Amino acid sequence: MPPSESSGTADRRPPVAEDFPRTGPFSLAAPAPRFAARAVDLALVLAPAAIVVAFTARTVGGQVRLDIPAWLGPSLLALGVTYEWLSVLVAQRTVGKALFGLRLVRYGDGGRPTTAQALLRALLPWSVLALPLGPFAVALFLCVYGTGIAGSLHRGWPDLAGGTIELSTR
Repeated sequence: MPPSESSGTADRRPPVAEDFPRTGPFSLAAPAPRFAARAVDLALVLAPAAIVVAFTARTVGGQVRLDIPAWLGPSLLALGVTYEWLSVLVAQRTVGKALFGLRLVRYGDGGRPTTAQALLRALLPWSVLALPLGPFAVALFLCVYGTGIAGSLHRGWPDLAGGTIELSTR
């Protein structure tokens, strides 16, 4: 992240969009690659659940019945949070972000996100799936990630909660 214009730490201000290059390394991550990366990450997290659901399907009287185990929902939440948290903590990116040339850094100084920042960033979107909203929980989950479109820095609610910003690496 580019340093502040001033040299003293007392005069340091939060970065603004103009502090970043328009394109290339260290530019702000555009919404399209962010959503594509999110799609890859969701596919990776949902794949084990899809396998479990496929193996629980059975045909009864010509209709397919799914016997989804009660542990699948909580397990999926735990897997999603753990995947996001450890990926950001260890590599500053998830598999999807790596494929699309994105990296997460601390908003204030461009350093690696701390353990708490990575955890907060992972918990916010996944926790909405634990709300008793039925299918609306999935819509809310996607809306939480969609908040990254707004604003000049494209910092969505997960970024705000975790104190991070998403940058392009290429």
